[in-house]
Amino acid sequence: MIIVKTFIATLGWTKWPVASLILRHGLSKGDKIVLLSQEEKDGGSREGIKEAKGFVSKFAPGVEVLDVPVAVRDPTAAIAKLARLMRGEDERGAELILNLSGGTRALVIEAILALTLLQVKGLTVELRTEDEVDIRIPKVWGSFAGLSPKEERALRAFGRSPLSLGDLAKALGVSMATAHRLSGRLEAMGAIASKKAGKERRMELTEMGRMMRLALELTPPPARRSASALSASSPSVRRR
Repeated sequence: MIIVKTFIATLGWTKWPVASLILRHGLSKGDKIVLLSQEEKDGGSREGIKEAKGFVSKFAPGVEVLDVPVAVRDPTAAIAKLARLMRGEDERGAELILNLSGGTRALVIEAILALTLLQVKGLTVELRTEDEVDIRIPKVWGSFAGLSPKEERALRAFGRSPLSLGDLAKALGVSMATAHRLSGRLEAMGAIASKKAGKERRMELTEMGRMMRLALELTPPPARRSASALSASSPSVRRR
């Protein structure tokens, strides 16, 4: 089965975010390039789009290039538009590669926020730093959708050292069967990875799992959140 790619790039005054995408990943038949730019364009933005289209037509003739203007001054509409765009490409079976190296800060932030609305598996987010180093952003968007309290506890049980299934069961105070189910769900999410070590399998957090665990550490448990909300609304607190 051939998997097509959709390259989505936030674009400013230069073609280089698009050029670097093509040079790193290559283009194949059926691939698509989407250029995101703010709706209120100046001369530099228009020139950047023209250069990007010219580069693609020269090095990858026949590849579809779409210019998608985004009304960055209306964040709600912009985020919804970007999320629908990415969802549509995902539904056609494309692997999404989003590059955030160019464009205005508002456009980049709205693209990131659009990701939080999505559950897209085949999505890579990358950018080029000011000192021209290409980096890939860990995938955490949509990671908490459907995460149950038991799965949160299981994720919190992981630290820097790998755990065996027995270690996880002991840490959670559950049966081996329950620990097996919970670890299987976390592994399916991409939060942990397991590998064989001798006669047993050892599990550890992936990069995404470490980001998820950090987010949990920064978020108080539900019971604590409820208590905080209740105390904040009580008369004694309000009178202070």
